[in-house]
Amino acid sequence: MENLRRRDFITSLFSLSFPIIFPVSALGKTLGNVRVELPDYLFQEYLLTGKEKGGKILIIGGIHGNEPGAYKASEILKSVKVKKGELIIAPRANVVSILANVRGYNGDMNRKFQYLSNKDPDYERVQKIKELIAETKPDVVLSLHDGFGFHAVNRKAWGQCIVIDEKVYKGFHLGRIAEAVSKSVNRRIEKREWKIPVYNTHTFSPSTKHPEQRKSLTYYCLSKQNVPAFCLETSKQLPSLRLKVLFHLMMLKEFFEIYGVEISPDFDVLEKEIDKFLAPAKFYSVKAEINGRTVEISSGKTFYLHKGSYFKVLSCHGTEGTNVICKDVNLNWRSFHIKRRVALTLKDDFRKIFDFRVVVV
Repeated sequence: MENLRRRDFITSLFSLSFPIIFPVSALGKTLGNVRVELPDYLFQEYLLTGKEKGGKILIIGGIHGNEPGAYKASEILKSVKVKKGELIIAPRANVVSILANVRGYNGDMNRKFQYLSNKDPDYERVQKIKELIAETKPDVVLSLHDGFGFHAVNRKAWGQCIVIDEKVYKGFHLGRIAEAVSKSVNRRIEKREWKIPVYNTHTFSPSTKHPEQRKSLTYYCLSKQNVPAFCLETSKQLPSLRLKVLFHLMMLKEFFEIYGVEISPDFDVLEKEIDKFLAPAKFYSVKAEINGRTVEISSGKTFYLHKGSYFKVLSCHGTEGTNVICKDVNLNWRSFHIKRRVALTLKDDFRKIFDFRVVVV
């Protein structure tokens, strides 16, 4: 016991945290390893219905994980009340990539709507999006993104534009609607490079320069679900997250007017309160169960567990983007065994909150 305490004391100085040792529980024996369990990634979806009949809009955010303007703008809308019409929101379609803060942790999700093996790690999430479209039958699908560059000054750039697959398709006047939104939004934008033009990829044309778009969400909506769809792009090169969210809200406001959906508070209020919506939570914590005991973790700690123990994260406190990941293993794994040690990270979307560790003794 004296040697164990001395070792723990030295280790605690090294990790700058107090050592916490939990006895082995018979329920957690794992043949010499320690079992770690993390909460499943949930597919977030919200359905908001107004008392007055109107249009129906489906918003998909976060298909690309390193585009926070898109999923933050989507999330803001879940807090509103719908006065007229219906609003369906899936703000974090690709939660794994959002937590990793990369475009596509399992590959580009926006290239997985044509065909996808059921063995692909993104299969269930892509299927969920397809089912959401089929079940809700929206009048329009708006896919939100943050692209590179500024399309107004570089026609090859995807940032700051409204992307359409064709000017007209199956009677859907995509070009006319997109131009109307572009015209209204650009009245409020002074900087030339920040203006938001329309980008027609001519995806259905045999001579398109963007055949890869035939694997995208918007192409799927048009070709398979007979639903008009638009891709709303702000620029990754804008100087702040606030501006990205602002431009998304500006475009969304115009689409809501066209498709007959009214919300409260309205978009003018939402734009003024962006900073409030983007503020981090006042308190973050992790609730975990360790060999039958429940603990709350609110800062970096190291937990020393004997072989045969288990460490299970029960829940996270923070925002709806708060989750625990483990970069030491594949992020798709939510249950695994460790022989020596592992570092876990509490994240609020792309923000790292704190690390904590599990060490086998």
